[in-house]
Amino acid sequence: MTDGHIIIVIPTYNERENIKPLVSGINAVLPEAKILFVDDNSPDGTASVIKELQRDNPDILLIKREAKLGLGTAYIEAFRKILQERLAEIIVTMDGDLSHPIEAILPMVNLLNSNDLVIGSRYIKRGEIKNWPLHRKLLSYFANMYARSLINIPFHDMTSGFMAIKASVLSEINLNQINSDGYAFLIELKYLISRIGNKISEYPITFTERRLGKSKLSSK
Repeated sequence: MTDGHIIIVIPTYNERENIKPLVSGINAVLPEAKILFVDDNSPDGTASVIKELQRDNPDILLIKREAKLGLGTAYIEAFRKILQERLAEIIVTMDGDLSHPIEAILPMVNLLNSNDLVIGSRYIKRGEIKNWPLHRKLLSYFANMYARSLINIPFHDMTSGFMAIKASVLSEINLNQINSDGYAFLIELKYLISRIGNKISEYPITFTERRLGKSKLSSK
């Protein structure tokens, strides 16, 4: 599988400061991969930075939406575009705040040789979270434990947004049936992929709290 068959999907909202280092890091690891940003009309001008980079790199794509419509609909809109236009065979999803380790993309993609979905996991052996306060670690840990027990699938990091997925797998799912958003969307997507019998594995990652900008995690 060559870089040109891979697309990185990154939803953004107020990530202006992170776009250039993120693109630079991805290009260093996968120089021929496409990058598809889905920006929810960020008031800080995130989309203008992306458009500036597009002038020199035709592999940078942008879906600019008119309002803050949420993580779930951002991914669904990106998935539909990729499938309809046959932009790639492998889809990688990741956050736009540099919290996901770029160096893990390639080993996760390589694991798709024997899997259909690979989850970048904080909660398996050698997985780690850096710079989170204790209350946030506990919230995330118990949310994942609750989700696993509720829907009875064995993966440890149900709320991870860092994934490598075969496009052919997404084409088997009715994206219209997904009604959840935010972290619930990430759980539902994994559940739907597992329910149709696909092979899924987890790859240990070190998740690092964002360096720039403000976290979007709310008490809700």
